[in-house]
Amino acid sequence: MESRTGGGSGWVAFAGIMFVIAGCANVIWGIGAIADKAYLSDNGVLFASLGFWGWVAVIWGAIVLYGSYLLLTGSPSGREVGIVLAIISAVFWFIALPVLPIFGLTAILIDSLIIFGLCSASASTAG
Repeated sequence: MESRTGGGSGWVAFAGIMFVIAGCANVIWGIGAIADKAYLSDNGVLFASLGFWGWVAVIWGAIVLYGSYLLLTGSPSGREVGIVLAIISAVFWFIALPVLPIFGLTAILIDSLIIFGLCSASASTAG
């Protein structure tokens, strides 16, 4: 029986869904930071203000959501964009390890799985 999906499509779907979750979480956190909600502390901010990081999170969330759209719609550039976004995310969380060690390690693990999956999916469709 022939498969209707291309090689690695499960990994592409995994990456797309993880990016949807991360993008939505970043947008929600960013809106909370911009609105200066009481549950977000400004004490741990090393550079700029909580509002600045809120805008960074909203913009990053929008970029990640666009990347998930590219992946889930099967865009030819979706895998490459996904790999770049996962690399940027992993580097960010590596830098943030001293502040949020368990969450940072979890994010790096998920980013690594996304990178592995998208690279192996790209390799299986290239040959």
